[in-house]
Amino acid sequence: MPQEPTPTKAELLERIASSRARLEQAIARVPTSQLVRPGHDGWSAKDHLAHLAAWERSVIPLLQGLPRHRALGVTDAEYRERDTDYLNARIHESHAHWTLAQVLTEFQTVHDDLLDAVARLTDDDLARPYSHFQPNEPGEDSGAPIVNWITGNTCDHFDEHLEWMSEMLTPA
Repeated sequence: MPQEPTPTKAELLERIASSRARLEQAIARVPTSQLVRPGHDGWSAKDHLAHLAAWERSVIPLLQGLPRHRALGVTDAEYRERDTDYLNARIHESHAHWTLAQVLTEFQTVHDDLLDAVARLTDDDLARPYSHFQPNEPGEDSGAPIVNWITGNTCDHFDEHLEWMSEMLTPA
């Protein structure tokens, strides 16, 4: 099966901006009281935003060749040995006491920091594999371009959570 061409940095940034705008517009349409009310899955929109910020933040050290686990607030052993559901539960726990204002500030700050990190990349960098950025991380590298991890923790992740939050983000 032929591999899809790696998007350019401009295409990546446009895709991230478009997805982020949809998410921010959905959040802006509802009263803040709705953003903190848990949905049927037990997570509030605030919880989803904290989760998105944590995973987005983890891309920054990834691109810098630094351990991702610190940005997620878990130990190296947890990051390497536990599954994503466990990591997500730990992220949820660590942000549960945060106020909506704290989460929204983190959500914006992290995004700005991520965009700065992506801005330093070249189009060639986007095509490099995960192991280029994380040569000391054990495990098998699929050889897929790093852009897949960037989109998986930004635009694709935003879209996924926007769909899950759509019911709680419907204006009252």
